[in-house]
Formats: sequence, C-alpha cells, structure tokens
Amino acid sequence: MWIAKVKERFIEAVKKSPKLTVYLCAAAVCTAALLLMRAPPKAEEKPAQTSAPAEITELSYERCLEAELEEIISKIQGVSDVSVMLTLEGSDRRIYASDISESDSKTESKTVVIGSKEALLQSTEYPKVMGVLVVCRGGGSASIREKVVNAVSTVLNIPAAKVYVTNAK
Repeated sequence: MWIAKVKERFIEAVKKSPKLTVYLCAAAVCTAALLLMRAPPKAEEKPAQTSAPAEITELSYERCLEAELEEIISKIQGVSDVSVMLTLEGSDRRIYASDISESDSKTESKTVVIGSKEALLQSTEYPKVMGVLVVCRGGGSASIREKVVNAVSTVLNIPAAKVYVTNAK
C-alpha cells in the first residue's frame, strides 16, 4: 500500500521537474557504467587456496576452543557466567605434500602443486595450549574449582598447574 503512494509521489515529482528526470537518468547510466567496469579477476590473479574451504585461522581456532570450553564448563553443576582465555604457543603450521625423488648422488624434495600455483596441503598442526584462565560464578568454591580444573586439563591434555580458575564478581 505504501509502495503505491511512494510510486505516485515519485511520478508526480518527475512530471513536475524535468531536471529530476535528467539527474535520475544520469545516475542510472553512471551506476551501470561502474558495474560494467568492475571486471571479474583473471584466473592468474586469484589467490591460491592452500587448504580446504573451511580453513581455520589461528584466531578463530583460539576463539573456537574458548567457546567450546565456556559451553562445557557452564554445564558443570554450580558454575555459571563462564569466561575463558587461552594462551597458545606460536602459531599454526601447515604441512604441504612433497614429492621426493632420489638419484645416485642426492635426494630432492619438491612441493606438490595442483593447477598453476596451488600447493597441496597435507595437514595443519595447530598451536599447543600453554595456559587457561577460567573466570566463573562458583569459582570461589574449592570443589567447583577442582571440577573445572580437571575438566579443562583433561580436555586440552595439559597439566592442572596450567589452569587457573577464579570467581567472577
């Protein structure tokens, strides 16, 4: 209903002002020209994909671990309002497939390339968790702290001494 009113007002404005018609036509032509000038990138200019489409960046890996820990810790009886912070060692390491050729005098290793410039990713090693801070309601209780520390150290396979749990305000 309101679209019809807007359309009627627009038509009336265009009929009253020929300049408005010229301006609208010019704007349409400029918009079309800009859209046509934006050419898709050439095949050579596309960045090479080095892994699966669902590649996890270092930051998203850290955030994903934190979110999973927050979710599972919040399910422990007596725990609520959980916040988790992780410390990671270094960054992720990508291991690319290589083709090894041996001759009498030397061994040569070349990275396997797919297509023109795309290296074949064999695996990714994510950084090791160095420490975990958990802030939660209920963290003031010794029994709750013990449950949270045990859960985190078990899930991440790190010593309990690298997990600190404290009470939230």
